[in-house]
Amino acid sequence: MSVQEFATKLILIGDGKVGKTSLCSHLRTQRIPGTYNLTVGVNIEVHQTYLKDTSVKLVMWDLAGQDRFSCVRSDFYYGSRVALIVFDLQNRGSFFDVKHWVRELKRHSPKTPFIIVGNKKDLQKREVSKEEAESLAREFFAPYFETSALKGENVNKLFQMAAYMALRETVVAY
Repeated sequence: MSVQEFATKLILIGDGKVGKTSLCSHLRTQRIPGTYNLTVGVNIEVHQTYLKDTSVKLVMWDLAGQDRFSCVRSDFYYGSRVALIVFDLQNRGSFFDVKHWVRELKRHSPKTPFIIVGNKKDLQKREVSKEEAESLAREFFAPYFETSALKGENVNKLFQMAAYMALRETVVAY
C-alpha cells in the first residue's frame, strides 16, 4: 500500500504575543524560543505529519498580529486550507479579539475552516474560562483546543486536527 502525499497551507492568526510562533516552534522542535521576537509580516515553517496512510506537509504561515501589519496581512490569507485563531488564556483582550480575527478571516478567505485555540494553559493567571471559550467556539461551529506551547500540551493533537481539516477541505475542493 502506498502513502498518499499532500501539502497544505495552514495560517495562524491572533493578537501579537498570544503564542502563535511558539506553537509552531514546539511542533517542530519540542522547544519554544527563549525570548519574544516580533513576527514581521509572516513567518513560514514546514512540518510533516501523518494521518493513517497519508503524509501531510503543513506549510504553516504565522501571521503578525499587530495592527500595523494589517495592510500586508490580507495577501497572506490566499490559498489557506485551515486557520488557527489563537488567543492567550491569561489575556481577556485577546479573547475578545477572536471575533475580529474571525471577521478578518471571513473577509479574506471566506471558506477556510478554523479552530479556536486558547494558549498558555500552563500559566496560573487565567482570565478566560474553558466554558466561555467553548461557548464562543460553538457560536462559530468551530472546534476548540486549549494548549500550552511551553509544555507541549495538546500541541500535536491540535495540528493533527488542523491537518485532518485541511485534508478534508482539499479532497472536497477537487
